[in-house]
Amino acid sequence: MSALNEYMVPGLIKNAPSPCLSLYQKTHRTFPENRQDTLRYTNLLSTLQRSLAQKYPAREIQTLLEPYLQLADDEDFWTHALDGLAVFGAPGFFHAYRFQGSPRELAIAADSFHTKPLLRVMQSSRRFHILSLSRTTAAMFEADQYSIDALQLPSDFPATLEQALGSELSHPEITLASFGPAAGGGVRRHGHSSRRDEEEIDAEKFFRQVDSAVSRMFSNTSGMPLMLAALPEHQGLFRKISKNERLIKEAMTTDPQHLSEEQLKKRAWEAMAPVHAARISREGELCAAAIASGTGTDDPETAAVAAAEGRIAVLLLRSEALLPGKLDPATGEVTFAPLDNPGVDDLLDDIGSLVMEKGGRVLVLSDEEMPSITGLAAAYRF
Repeated sequence: MSALNEYMVPGLIKNAPSPCLSLYQKTHRTFPENRQDTLRYTNLLSTLQRSLAQKYPAREIQTLLEPYLQLADDEDFWTHALDGLAVFGAPGFFHAYRFQGSPRELAIAADSFHTKPLLRVMQSSRRFHILSLSRTTAAMFEADQYSIDALQLPSDFPATLEQALGSELSHPEITLASFGPAAGGGVRRHGHSSRRDEEEIDAEKFFRQVDSAVSRMFSNTSGMPLMLAALPEHQGLFRKISKNERLIKEAMTTDPQHLSEEQLKKRAWEAMAPVHAARISREGELCAAAIASGTGTDDPETAAVAAAEGRIAVLLLRSEALLPGKLDPATGEVTFAPLDNPGVDDLLDDIGSLVMEKGGRVLVLSDEEMPSITGLAAAYRF
């Protein structure tokens, strides 16, 4: 099993030999809802087998599907399911990914992997990390509008103050009797720091280690925004020392240790929802204006040619739209064909992959968020 990150999809696009098998399905976290997950999975495998049988010999099909069949028998894998599953296979290649969010169930054998559902899952405008921070503890969560999961921390992550500082942890001792009397009465103090001073020094050291670890282990590899959940005084100190470029100004200024995961998710999304809506609105307005002025398009065939030429800056794709066919990545020429034919993928997905390869931005949106009804909207670079 692998975690999703922004670098995974380009790797799938460029590196795998044909045929590329893509399987998506909804899964369930708990019993008894998850009892039917393996049955749906085997039904989708049958769809792949029928598609492959139109072009490939039985022995080759058996080799391609063998790791899929082994996964079907892995009880531990299905017991620890999340909301969705993506499984990719090709000659010499097999990866399964569990993720938050429920995809449309789909099984495709084509010349490239079908990545549009993953793009929607991975979009940083919808998904984000939460750093739950106190003076002595740190924890990481991954969340979106619908779900939240505590992330397993690597063994070298500084999850506690003691783990981070070890022998460097301060132990201030203020023992008045040892100082002796001062001239004229009173108590003579010899420069010992107060407990509060020592705690602030320790907290800053701890926060610096947490900031470095979060950047290295989570933010840099996922590209997701990072929301800080901490008391106001800890917010100020952490933001002062943080070098994490993914840290956003939206925050939860409360003690996260007093919140359940559900409360944490609810409060986090209340802060993130306006950020997400504003980004989607900006991209939609940009593409709509480009289409109206002739510097963009909502025609799939025109967009395919522009994608091959590297002229698309922003591409919006409708998540539930499917346009079966084949795309020549060199010319952008499209050929329409039934989706169950091996080698045929969703043209919208292929156009999106091509735009990504050429350095453009791709967002996968709901019907309500799309500025067009054709399944895509694009704005040109020039």
